[in-house]
Amino acid sequence: MRTTAASNLLERKLVHHCSPTLAGLKPANLFVCREGIEHDDNPGMRTQNSRLNSGSSALAPEPCRFARELAACRAKLEPCGVRIEVLARRKTGLLLYVYRPTMLKASLSQPNIVQYLQSEGYNPADLSACILKLHRRICGTDLAATLSESCAFPHEIGFFLGYPFDDVIGFIENKGENCLCTGCWKVYSQQRDAQACFCCYKTCTSAYEDLYDEGVPIDCLATLDDNFPAAEAFAAAG
Repeated sequence: MRTTAASNLLERKLVHHCSPTLAGLKPANLFVCREGIEHDDNPGMRTQNSRLNSGSSALAPEPCRFARELAACRAKLEPCGVRIEVLARRKTGLLLYVYRPTMLKASLSQPNIVQYLQSEGYNPADLSACILKLHRRICGTDLAATLSESCAFPHEIGFFLGYPFDDVIGFIENKGENCLCTGCWKVYSQQRDAQACFCCYKTCTSAYEDLYDEGVPIDCLATLDDNFPAAEAFAAAG
């Protein structure tokens, strides 16, 4: 196995946490990156809301190695149709949102999701505005959780991660309880389909990690074409 160089630590985390998005199996993934805090020379600096949108860098200028790594990953992945946003800065690390705008826009355009998001004050027709509002809601719940010493999160984020409508609504209505099973998310309907999907994602991640460790560049892993329909490639896992 190839040893991952220090400069590729963020890439390795992206492959580990976001392979289904890189492969085009789902519209987005989300994970916390501790290195964004540990390597930050100015930990008091905050995300600039005005720059957080689907077409520009979300991270305020930071004189640190992590910021350079993030910029490099963005430069490699954006031509492949994959973008990275910093949704929040927490004590535990940066909340990184990795997504495919084309897939995400199609997912959010489903009538039932459109209706729900509109009821929450989103404008599903404007992807940039949706992501910015999600960022603001996350920051708002972070503040509320700190003040109330509780854990809070805007659960509509499930739609922004490509989770099924019934499962997102089921989670909200049941307050996270009474699910049929748990995997990448808590399942409230179509259990077999969800479990097949979880297996597919797991197989994809394992395959992509192996390929990356063998030296395949991350931008190659994120490149989709007619000769590599990712969904069919990993369908056998289900």
